[in-house]
Amino acid sequence: MNVRILALVAALLPAVGFAQNEPHTWTVRLIPTAGETAARVVMGEASELVVEVTNTSTSTNDARLSEVSFVLPTGYQLLGGLPAEENPNWKIEYIDSTQRRITFQSTLGCIDEGRGLARTQSARFVLSVVAPAGTSDVTTERFATGTSGRDQCDGTNYGITVGNMTPWTRSTLSANVTLSPRLLAVNGTTVARVVVENRGTASASVLLDNPATTSSVPLTTVSKSPTGNATVAVRSAGIFVANLRPTAAGAVAARVRARTSNNAVNAPLADSPVADVGNLVAAADMDIVDAFAGDQVALRLTVLNTSTTNTYTQVRPRAPVLLGRATASLVAGPSPESVAQLAPGASAQFTWRYQVSGTPGARYQFQAQVDGTLNGSAVAGDVVTARKGRIVEHRVRLSQETMSTAATGVTVAYTVQNRGTLPIYEVKLFRPAVNYFSVAASGPQAFGDWNVTTDTAGFLWESETGIPVGGEATFRITYSGFTAVTADTAFRHRLELNQGWNDPRIYVEGTMTLLSVAASPDVGRLTGVARDGSVTLTWDNPFNHGGTLVLRAEGTSPPNPAPTSGVRYAVGDVLGNATVAYVDEFSSASSMTDTAVTNGTTYTYRVFNVDDQLRYGPGNQPTSQGLLATPRARVAGNPLWCYSVGLDTTLQPVTELGVGIFSSFNDSVVATRTNTTNPSEDGAERFRPVKMAGKIATRFPVVPLLGRPGQQWIVVGDQTGVPAVLNAATGEFLWRNTTLGLGNISSFPVTQLLDYANPEYRTTYSNVDLAIFATRNTSAQNQVVALNAATGALIWRYRPGDLGMVSGGMMVDYTTNRLYVPTRSGTSAATLRVLNSLTGAEVARLSLGDLEFSVVRNATTNQILITANDGRVHGVSPATYEIVWTVQVADATQRTFTHFVRPQGRGFVVSRTNDTVEHYSVDAANTTNVPAWKWKTPIMNPSGLFTLNVNGVPRVYVGSADGKVHQLELENNGTDTGQVTVGPAQLIGVPTIDHTVGRLHVGTADGRICAFPVPF
Repeated sequence: MNVRILALVAALLPAVGFAQNEPHTWTVRLIPTAGETAARVVMGEASELVVEVTNTSTSTNDARLSEVSFVLPTGYQLLGGLPAEENPNWKIEYIDSTQRRITFQSTLGCIDEGRGLARTQSARFVLSVVAPAGTSDVTTERFATGTSGRDQCDGTNYGITVGNMTPWTRSTLSANVTLSPRLLAVNGTTVARVVVENRGTASASVLLDNPATTSSVPLTTVSKSPTGNATVAVRSAGIFVANLRPTAAGAVAARVRARTSNNAVNAPLADSPVADVGNLVAAADMDIVDAFAGDQVALRLTVLNTSTTNTYTQVRPRAPVLLGRATASLVAGPSPESVAQLAPGASAQFTWRYQVSGTPGARYQFQAQVDGTLNGSAVAGDVVTARKGRIVEHRVRLSQETMSTAATGVTVAYTVQNRGTLPIYEVKLFRPAVNYFSVAASGPQAFGDWNVTTDTAGFLWESETGIPVGGEATFRITYSGFTAVTADTAFRHRLELNQGWNDPRIYVEGTMTLLSVAASPDVGRLTGVARDGSVTLTWDNPFNHGGTLVLRAEGTSPPNPAPTSGVRYAVGDVLGNATVAYVDEFSSASSMTDTAVTNGTTYTYRVFNVDDQLRYGPGNQPTSQGLLATPRARVAGNPLWCYSVGLDTTLQPVTELGVGIFSSFNDSVVATRTNTTNPSEDGAERFRPVKMAGKIATRFPVVPLLGRPGQQWIVVGDQTGVPAVLNAATGEFLWRNTTLGLGNISSFPVTQLLDYANPEYRTTYSNVDLAIFATRNTSAQNQVVALNAATGALIWRYRPGDLGMVSGGMMVDYTTNRLYVPTRSGTSAATLRVLNSLTGAEVARLSLGDLEFSVVRNATTNQILITANDGRVHGVSPATYEIVWTVQVADATQRTFTHFVRPQGRGFVVSRTNDTVEHYSVDAANTTNVPAWKWKTPIMNPSGLFTLNVNGVPRVYVGSADGKVHQLELENNGTDTGQVTVGPAQLIGVPTIDHTVGRLHVGTADGRICAFPVPF
């Protein structure tokens, strides 16, 4: 604000020193902050005094208190002031920094009704001041002589006795507190980390009182460190830690008091950011708290499900509520609008962007809240509040907002930005905590016409030209090193700006966080879809998330090196062999589409999470080798799309005709969409990969369930022995059974569904579908269990004590209600068990050698085909359980088959370890009814097979270790009539075909699932 000349000030000043018995009087009361008994300011820091003025006049005339003037005590600096938000109809009439005087006037004027204060009315004002330093607290600070009030309209003066004013306290200590984590369950533990700075002139022996709660949520102090006193020297900082346990749900902040052991000095109470305690909890954060008018700020709401059992659905944020006198216009958000589900332990982030404006000093703050659904009932989270922001005319930005304490010789740049009405001619940087920031001998750097001098308090730059209005200048200082911290700790860096001798000084500050660890957590569930001219990456942001950086390298070598924490990068920057393809900050974005790619070129991506301290994650998702993607044009021979997960995906995909496919990798179930009309959405995820407790070692059935029309369900088990059923549309678990103690599930689960069952089944189970699982344990007893497919409840268990490992898929014969279970040899010679699928009772057992492949049924002959490791294929009668025929495909001394045989006509097609695919059939000339050899085709390490008949032409599709899928003509001696290349030479999985849209889907060893039109 422009300062009026002293002559004008003198002309306007009223007389002072009226007796207290005058009829026109007023009082001044200092308003303490929450929890305090007296108002406090800190020596050497920009502090706020909240002053309440009351018209205590006994006169009944029309005079009103419409002008008040405050004079600070000697030694104070006056920075500025504002009328409080609850009484906006006041303005600053003038400021005289040399006389330490600020005057407020009513804005309603003399002809407006309601100007100023009538009798008994009150108004509040906020003064920004800097108190002088001293050795200990001073508790008797009052406004000085010259403090006065009057009615500027009729000239009536209001008397006040300066010595009777409410005093405030001038403190030597300052405290700031952080809380981590801010989202936690009831009886969880959070850590209040308090930085206490000594602004006095002598060392202080400091301790931390047990933090108090700011709400109805009790906070129990579990432990503190240090447990006693710590010496904090002048211009130094002490770090105090309190481990807290909230014992009830709700929003709460920790209120802390640091003081000297003799109680002579008390730092002002400091409140932590708001934490939320309970099951569905949230925290609100804002990226910019010192905005120029017209700036955009981002608001982020982080939501966490702390429950270990509950899954919340339809999680959606409410529209944020703006607090303060500034205005905020919504630019974008929320992003995303909602989250379909929040599983136990999962988190989500929602962001908004607002454009803020207002007069300098106007504050902006947002309240936010989240809603969800739990078991069909609406659930509302607590209201949480982000930190306060303010419209400013000046601010500083640090080149490094975070710093590894292992760093040495770092030059930090402080960029001061001026949007005020006058140039800035002096910039003083107060030394940050000297016991944590060591200044190098070279110290601050002069530049241009800016000269620099140093004293014990800080570094002063002076210039004749200064920082012009609308301009900025960068001031640099080199730090030789940084003291280690046990946890991330934020330290304030304060600057004083000077526009002229008679003008109020301006205080600005930034924060630098010293890091205790070098990396933030990684993103989760990174996947990609390569299409024509683009690669879309999708990931999950971890709980500790501030933004994302994506590196892209050409070829199969992963991007190297990783980004450096504390350094900001821009799209196009080059790091080693890679280029920055994407970067954001303070964002909830969890996907990006890279169009700066060339069709036919293979790229490797690494995605780095970055937290609010600008600390990068390792970038090792799904592995340190990154994620491969090769965009290709949609032309003959090329895939329509390839979905990348970075880990082996050679298990055969499962098709939902015309809708999409399902598959798995490692411990996760994945699903992609089939979209034949919109190429940009073709191959997109149906839901995020769903993690099981352990590795998924087999494909799985996708089936309808009783009483759930129009829905499909995934029946899956993992190698930790946990069976489950998932919703095929959303990925949400219908149930998981962790109580059965099964061990390793590695074989294809099977189902028996009431809607397709015979009368015997319907008599036994009138309203139950069965999901059947078998185990592959090396030491424990193996077993087969049938569960209620809708609930996971145990129906029956087969555990005879001599059951071998079940590796291959079982088969249910709906006609006879029989379950065929192939097992490995070693435990018993009877390696094929036939069970009653309704009861689990054993019906028959056959000794067929080592069986590790799935049992299948030939629909043409109604025979059960058994693929044995000794080179034989058996046809078994489902009526008598006897062997009808046996084909010796190869010598029993070698491993013969790569996969189970696939029925074809009255015979079968089989993939062999001798790099061939062979066809055996019973034709008209074959009177033995035993399948005979017809042809073989060389295929390198062939996968399992899939057949397709188009217009009466049957074909066989097989993956090969040459990186291709081959198309063989079944009735033309297996002629290889076409191939498509999935990737470089590697194992290719078993293909599957969606005949309704003419697409083949297949997975690879390098972690891709691709879609191709068929026939080739």
